[in-house]
Amino acid sequence: MTAAKYINRELLATFVVTLLVLFAVAVGGRFIGYLQDAAVGKYAADGLLTILGLRLPGFLQLIGPFAFYIALLLTLGRMHAEQEMAALQSCGVGIGRLLGWTSAPMVLLAGAVAYLSLGLTPANNAALDRFLMEQRVKAGFDRLQPGLFQVSNGGRRVTYAESLSEDRRTLNDLFISEYGDRGGAATIWAKHGEQYVDEDTGSRFLVLEEGTRLLQGGGAAKEGAGGGQPRQLVRFASLGQKIDTGVAVRRTKEDAQPTASLWRRDDAVAAAELHWRIALPIFCALSYLIAFGVAPVKPRQGRFGRIVPGVLIMLGYYLALLANQNALVDGHLSPAVGLWPAHALFAGIAAALLWAVQPSQ
Repeated sequence: MTAAKYINRELLATFVVTLLVLFAVAVGGRFIGYLQDAAVGKYAADGLLTILGLRLPGFLQLIGPFAFYIALLLTLGRMHAEQEMAALQSCGVGIGRLLGWTSAPMVLLAGAVAYLSLGLTPANNAALDRFLMEQRVKAGFDRLQPGLFQVSNGGRRVTYAESLSEDRRTLNDLFISEYGDRGGAATIWAKHGEQYVDEDTGSRFLVLEEGTRLLQGGGAAKEGAGGGQPRQLVRFASLGQKIDTGVAVRRTKEDAQPTASLWRRDDAVAAAELHWRIALPIFCALSYLIAFGVAPVKPRQGRFGRIVPGVLIMLGYYLALLANQNALVDGHLSPAVGLWPAHALFAGIAAALLWAVQPSQ
């Protein structure tokens, strides 16, 4: 029991450090991308933490197995390099007992990954889709940044304001260029613009003051005798128009649907998503076995001697799962087959590696 506690304590400490490093790398890169999107007005700055919080389970369900695998390689590699494993073997501790000692952390981690992949992550993805939809609905002028051109409504509207009031409701020196569905274009210059929300319908309107509106094409009345596209120039003291958010109702993506609903469907896309969720805890368990087969190092190699080949094997496993999933989506594999070919391949690799190190134990 003393040896078991010692190994698990070392494993847990290494796992926590590895998880924090991988988490900082993965989330840090994504956070920078979100900051860039917020800078150009794609997201509201105060919504970044909400987005990251909702994406957190999706990060952890992938980072967790990799961090645990690397922690196993580092812990077992150090024990082999410093002859601690040889001392345990001389006392009759074999690979089977080591697997038993460290199985509890693996079972806990696999259970946590299963909870994330089958339940929490899809629920958070659905909540994230709703949040982003609300952000797009509010996008019209709530996230407008002074001095920057904002593209919205599927690229059909470009908005620019020289400055905004402190309550972000009044735009000064405003420019709007928008393309219609029938090819027409409207360009508006206004001294001021103020957003108005109808309390009864929730519709948003923009009230423009002291400006000019130019219509080109799309049935605008011709001016003058010249040819070219019809156009109409209007000067106004006040002009109100409804803000079209350009947000359409979308079908919920598969990664945001509950696992139970995927189970009831019989199409290839739903099967691929369902098998991917099931694959993640299996990925965690098989990587645990692979680590024991890869970790033994020669005395002069050092504790990091097997990190590179070990990580390459795990990346191969992960890429095999992705390829298997794509084959399901494309219809090259039956949904009944799922991702089991990839699991079977690396289960065989794990068995071969464990068999290879068994005589030295």
